[in-house]
Amino acid sequence: MLFYLAGQAGSLTWPQVLNEAARSGREIKSAQKQLEVARWTYYKSYSGFLPQISANMSAGQSDNSTGQSNSYSYGLSFSQSLFKGFSNYNNLSSANASLSFYQASLQYNEADYYYQLRQAFVNLYLGQRNIDVLKAIRQSRDENARMIKLLYDSGREDKGNYLRTDAQRREADYRYLSAGRQLELAKLKLSQLIEAQVSSVEGEFIPAPIGEPDFDSLLKEAPAYKMSRSQLTLAEIDQRATISEYLPTVSLQGSYSKSGSSWPPDSSSKSLSLNLSYSLFPGGSNIAERVISDAQYDKAKEDFSITKKEQYFAIRQAYETFRDALEEYKLAEIYLDASTQRAQIAQVKYLNGLVSYNEWDQVQNEYFSSQNSLINSLKSALLAEAAWHKSYGGHVK
Repeated sequence: MLFYLAGQAGSLTWPQVLNEAARSGREIKSAQKQLEVARWTYYKSYSGFLPQISANMSAGQSDNSTGQSNSYSYGLSFSQSLFKGFSNYNNLSSANASLSFYQASLQYNEADYYYQLRQAFVNLYLGQRNIDVLKAIRQSRDENARMIKLLYDSGREDKGNYLRTDAQRREADYRYLSAGRQLELAKLKLSQLIEAQVSSVEGEFIPAPIGEPDFDSLLKEAPAYKMSRSQLTLAEIDQRATISEYLPTVSLQGSYSKSGSSWPPDSSSKSLSLNLSYSLFPGGSNIAERVISDAQYDKAKEDFSITKKEQYFAIRQAYETFRDALEEYKLAEIYLDASTQRAQIAQVKYLNGLVSYNEWDQVQNEYFSSQNSLINSLKSALLAEAAWHKSYGGHVK
């Protein structure tokens, strides 16, 4: 097979699918590793505030005209940055902003992955229901074809109506077989996402209406918003960091060592120095860096403003789409109930010669269409529910 099956999952419920996904979702694992890198980069940035300490030891022997001589030494040295033009502080702030970015990126990847997971689950769940519906429709089309054939043989129906009914029977066969093939693809997709072979899914899923949410709060929790805000913070830090080019650096250095011709050496030395460095003219690069960082910061502010508006609209749009899908599903239920009653009545009337073939055929087609519409509207509602949760960085529990 084209993918590795980590286990045999069999028939799964949605909570079981979530558990499998948490264990084997590669998209999430990849984002988690990236977050781990960012976290350790953040920890690493603290090293700029700590002293650098090193130790050394040597032993040597030399021969010359006066004879042989030995030399031994060991010592410690340290260097502590007292002031680096705020560059160490800016590095820490930048690493922290990057960590926030990748935390939001993980949330984004999780929301996207769980949306794909829910989509695959819904496709399989409703694919199973669709097979049952199409099987019943195929059986009805078979019965209708046999009925019209009897009427045609007895002279009560014309050949055109008989051929049309037979074509409808063949079409029902095709749709049933096609749905079976699509069902296998739905199983494959879900199996790939959780890396476990899925034969079927189970449960009852009717999307429930939700109250009016706090869109402003959801916006601030949305991963796209938080990622853009982190990028703005990074641009602000980069702009602030250019001031370091105009400031001096101050460091403290010291050493202690012992040396001699025998071990242990007995001659000691120590040093301590305070160093100050200032770049008088770096060729104008500091000026150019400031202009560049100002432009990048202005761009980041514009990008954040655009993202904020677009994300707010996306959340509102997902919410309204979900509401529309719920109402459409309720209408589909009403239409199916009505078309079921009409089909039963039309069947009796047609057999008693009270309605024409065309009238009966139209009612039959509306009944079958209503069954398909109910499946499609339920699918739209379930996927709209998943898209709604994804819009603010969540997922269906």
